[in-house]
Amino acid sequence: MEDQTRQLICVVDDERTNALMLSMMLETDFEVCVAYTGLGAIDMVRQRKPDLVLLDIVLPDLNGYEVCAKLKEDPVTSDIPVIFVTGLEDSENEKMGLEVGAADYVSKPVSAPVVKARISRVLQINLYIEFLEQLVSVRDAKIDSLKDKARELLEQQFVS
Repeated sequence: MEDQTRQLICVVDDERTNALMLSMMLETDFEVCVAYTGLGAIDMVRQRKPDLVLLDIVLPDLNGYEVCAKLKEDPVTSDIPVIFVTGLEDSENEKMGLEVGAADYVSKPVSAPVVKARISRVLQINLYIEFLEQLVSVRDAKIDSLKDKARELLEQQFVS
């Protein structure tokens, strides 16, 4: 049975050893699900709606950039943060990853403390964003309510 209080991280890597290693690093702190292909990752993320995706770039069907772009285009998954975890460590690949919507980029081999720190930072930022969006939504509702009241008062003035 899944622990509903722990955040869910989706690990996507076609190299089963890498996926297992990342899963083992994270499973003490997070619930973990794993996908080994780009299409499998998209399906899993849509179904499970994880709190964060750790995504390799080199995959057998779609590459990680394509997967990230598709996740960011889909309203169901667009707010889920993606961190690339890849052996492609040159600045051009990192730039491309960030341009398609990734929140961060980690080069392999990974260090458990570094990966966990980056995950925590991205999840914390996401919580702040959600909180601010809720504040804006409440503010907008209050403004709409005040506009409606002002219209009613104006209509009453012109009717009288």
